[in-house]
Amino acid sequence: MENLKNLLKQHLNTPERLNSGCVIFSNVSILILFRIKHQHYEFPGGGVEEGESLEEAAIRETKEELGCDVKLIKHINYYDFTHNGKKIRSHNFLARVLPGTKPFIAEPERFNKLFLMPIDEYKNHPLAPNVKQFCIDFLKGKIKF
Repeated sequence: MENLKNLLKQHLNTPERLNSGCVIFSNVSILILFRIKHQHYEFPGGGVEEGESLEEAAIRETKEELGCDVKLIKHINYYDFTHNGKKIRSHNFLARVLPGTKPFIAEPERFNKLFLMPIDEYKNHPLAPNVKQFCIDFLKGKIKF
């Protein structure tokens, strides 16, 4: 039965994991975290839990990883990519940090750098596939806020 489910997922191009995260944007720069395990920078965010909306997951995951509260402005887009053989659909929300809170590395066992990266410098840093594609699309004018 499990093989049938996997075949259907492959045939229908259905993601095996649904992620949701925040793009915290400031002066043509994005706030990203360096994940130790994967050796790349990524947006704050992660897996959507059962019964949770994309918005709820983006807010929860950002709070867990950055220790700050955010307000979602709008859904920007999503990217499908494969990581370690697993199909992932990653939704991105434009967000802003709420006054009175400041981002910091709240999970130092998972992340060791917090970086406000100018988008036009994306080629100089190891990035998760969805972050790299976001930068490319933004610079090509495909993403507008």
